[in-house]
Amino acid sequence: MNLRRIEFIILTGIYLFLMLLIYTRTANEQSHAMFYQIIGLTIFLTTISFICYLRPYLFGRGKIDWGIGATILLFILSWSAITWCYSNININNNSWKDNFFDSPSFPISLFTFLTLFAYEGIKTWFYYFSHKKETLIRKIAKEAFIVVISGALLTFISFGLSSYLAYLTLAIPYGYCLYALQQYLLLKHLESGKLNRALYTIFTIISAILTYIPFASIIKIASGATLHNEIILTGVLISIMIIPLTYILYFNQRKQSRQLVNLRNELGQTESDLKLLQSQINPHFLFNVMNTIYGIALQENAERTAEGIQKLGDMMRFMLHENQQDSILLAREIEYLKEYIDLQTLRTAPVEMIKITYEIPEVLESHAIAPMLLIPFIENAFKHGISLNKPSWIRIHLNIDKDILKLSVYNSIHRLNERDPESNKSGLGLDNVKHRLNLLYQGNYELHIEETPIEFFTFLTLKIGKNSTYAYS
Repeated sequence: MNLRRIEFIILTGIYLFLMLLIYTRTANEQSHAMFYQIIGLTIFLTTISFICYLRPYLFGRGKIDWGIGATILLFILSWSAITWCYSNININNNSWKDNFFDSPSFPISLFTFLTLFAYEGIKTWFYYFSHKKETLIRKIAKEAFIVVISGALLTFISFGLSSYLAYLTLAIPYGYCLYALQQYLLLKHLESGKLNRALYTIFTIISAILTYIPFASIIKIASGATLHNEIILTGVLISIMIIPLTYILYFNQRKQSRQLVNLRNELGQTESDLKLLQSQINPHFLFNVMNTIYGIALQENAERTAEGIQKLGDMMRFMLHENQQDSILLAREIEYLKEYIDLQTLRTAPVEMIKITYEIPEVLESHAIAPMLLIPFIENAFKHGISLNKPSWIRIHLNIDKDILKLSVYNSIHRLNERDPESNKSGLGLDNVKHRLNLLYQGNYELHIEETPIEFFTFLTLKIGKNSTYAYS
């Protein structure tokens, strides 16, 4: 259901309610009843015409000139219709021409259109804030605005039923103030442990009393001090309804939010592992082939080739066995890093323009780490930092100080050719490892990445555990 239809239904409901109210109040005065009914019908048709037709179909489509002209014409028609009512339904004995300028017809029409303009301005303001980045201040402002407008409308309608009821509806904004204090302040402190239940109860009672005092004063002044017990009872009833409901809704929402986060994390863990596995070759069926090639290389005295095949086989065994575990010894992860760097160095050794240096210490302590967590940073450096035709460099430094691991990687930048099949996968490895860091080491790592026109820099600080089946979760 679109906004125009909702506006039409609400306006029609208000119009019918007011007409019924006028009919019951002026049942014995037929001329006055008809006068007010025609005035009401004129205002209703004017409002519907402007909100449901002129605003969306002329102003909303950029036809400003047509919109202004149609608005002026509608104003004149409304003014004329109300003037006709004053001239022909025995309200006064003046001529139509005299009533056109001297009767209240002009102020009524002017007030109607000023109200319409204010309403459209409020809609525009609301639309503007709803399409900007949501903040707590904007959220509270929007909610408070809706509550105040709804409360004012209920107060206006209630005057037709009972003046006492209308005065009591002035306490509706108090209900929202109580809700906002609970939802955005007290319950958050209760959940975080800053307030225990006793302090929460005390602050709730004090804040409810202090918040209600201004509203109670307004109701007392508006009612001419004729209400006393009713004011207190209204405040108590609103507090009894709002506080428990807000408490229940808040913690239900928090429970649902935690469940949703857990589901997303589990799904993200599965997707991350799947992507990692899909990005690697299952080595089972290759081992026999690699052993054959290794033997051929030795027979042909191709020692560098044989060495490279042997290192590749060791790396694939690592991926097959230890990569399936939740955590491994840091020493094994570092051993894998060194094998990968040595394998890449075999490829680039004949090229003097390529400089590869690394400092990776031996790890004696039994630190634990998630497998294949560091290798994507090294892979990225060799993928984008090496060119066989241009000066290239890679500098890798790894340091472990107690439970803190620090890894820094510098590499030159050489953009992949657009026809290179790997060009579309650029950044996928780093995206995966960022996701894994968030899942496994949230709050226990810092990742800093910078890029200049000639160099790419990655610095990772990671808090690692010892002798655990899972480093940090």
